[in-house]
Amino acid sequence: MSGTGCCSWRTASSLRKARRRKSSNDPNKIERRPSLGRSWGKSVGVRASARKVWKVLENRPLVRSTIAIASLLALAGLLLASLAEVKLISLGFMADNASFLLVPAITSLTATMVSFAVGIVGAIPMGLIRSFGPRLMKGGGRTALLTAPLYGGVTAYIEAIRGTPALVQIFLVAQVSGILFPGNPNIPFLGGVLALTLNTLGYQAEVFRAGFQSVSQTQIDGAKAIGMRPRQVFAHITLPQGTRLITLPLLNEWLSLFKASALLGIVAVSELNWAAGYLGNNRSHPIEAYIMVSAVYLAIIIPLGKAVGYWERRHRTPGLGTAEPTPAGRGVRPRGLTL
Repeated sequence: MSGTGCCSWRTASSLRKARRRKSSNDPNKIERRPSLGRSWGKSVGVRASARKVWKVLENRPLVRSTIAIASLLALAGLLLASLAEVKLISLGFMADNASFLLVPAITSLTATMVSFAVGIVGAIPMGLIRSFGPRLMKGGGRTALLTAPLYGGVTAYIEAIRGTPALVQIFLVAQVSGILFPGNPNIPFLGGVLALTLNTLGYQAEVFRAGFQSVSQTQIDGAKAIGMRPRQVFAHITLPQGTRLITLPLLNEWLSLFKASALLGIVAVSELNWAAGYLGNNRSHPIEAYIMVSAVYLAIIIPLGKAVGYWERRHRTPGLGTAEPTPAGRGVRPRGLTL
């Protein structure tokens, strides 16, 4: 019995070995292996090409932005063509009335630029008071007595502006301006500019406060140690470095202010939102009107945002600002710092 079992086991083992040899010598499998290798090689080549393309786009933000804008324009064109195909909009009406938006666009830009510029002039001293006021009040004496009411008034103003809607502020200023200067045709526009200025002043003051407080106290103390006066420290240390760090927040505030200028149409200012309402109500094409106005807003906001972002990347001071991931994905380094 044991000899028979041993022979059976050897026979089975021999059969398995023979099958393995036959399988390894199978010509069909030998022919399939190169095809699998070629497909795998093609996959690796495609991935390598994709990595190269992404590397080029990663190092060239201008090319990346151009592709994004071109894609947006293509999608917008496809959407307009689809809406025109189902008779929801009239492309002819949009082409005929596009020039009507030129003057309202200039009005919106003028109101925004004037309000923003005046706001910067007032926001810098308010940001200084908010930034260094608590430190001055801790010192006591006459300086603390003079600083306390200024700090309290600036803080109350900022909280009031940031705590109320811009629409309420515009209505309030428009009503007061109309009562003080009745019959003046320029009062709606001037009152609207004043309302936008008061609004952006509160927000810009906080932006400058954050920028001034981000400057290292070591640099300020070092400047004082070499004999710089407070004005020189502010002009050569605090203001330049703080302004560089708040470039993008100031841009965001400008964009918010430009979009908030659409509220001026409610107080009879002929800006873009007013133009859309005029075309929609008097020409019976509301969809086309608001599509055109949206296109004007996008045509102004997107290129400006990309341009300021590009400028900020090119002129960023090494070691300042937020950190970005390293190419290997491990650790962080300041933007603009070459390792």
